[in-house]
Amino acid sequence: MLSRETVGLTHARIGLSLSAYFVAVDHSLFIWIKRILSSKCEHDLDAICRAFTKLVHLDTMIVVEAFSFMTNKTISKQSQALMEMSTPVTEIWDDILMLPLVGIIDSKRSQDVMNSILSKIAQTQARICILDISGVAVVDTAVANHLIKISKATRLMGCECNFSGISPAIAQTIVELGIDVGSIRTNSNLKDALNHAFVSQGIGIVKG
Repeated sequence: MLSRETVGLTHARIGLSLSAYFVAVDHSLFIWIKRILSSKCEHDLDAICRAFTKLVHLDTMIVVEAFSFMTNKTISKQSQALMEMSTPVTEIWDDILMLPLVGIIDSKRSQDVMNSILSKIAQTQARICILDISGVAVVDTAVANHLIKISKATRLMGCECNFSGISPAIAQTIVELGIDVGSIRTNSNLKDALNHAFVSQGIGIVKG
């Protein structure tokens, strides 16, 4: 006989909903209670029914807890995979990293970005990291502060952080917010950022 934990884990693993389990438990409970009440047992049938019902509820609780544990574990793995996909730090050249940012940047994602960049810098000993923010939907005070923190953290590891994709709207927003961006390097587009990175590393690109 399968343990209740195994039942819950199996339900979560195969994607069977708890509602299906509850329906089965309710039907089983109805059948057993009906058999108990129709039996010729001389003991207190009401007490037996209550005890049996409590046991079923206890088993159900164990199944639900196991189901929730497996579901949360799966969600955590999926979130980790999505985080890695949304922060693809790539070494595009010796000592040069690049990360395109798309969508919304909040505190959680900015921390994930920083962790990914710093880990990649430690791994590759890169000297320049380009963050392209042309795909960032909104730039407000929080986002600007997150970007500055990322820039400072990379600098502490001996890597220059260069932001590209600064659109007129983003530039105007940052100025209106009064954010001090004097400590970070920016470029209007990825082409200029790459050119700066190559020049600073003494890399020449020759047209064929």
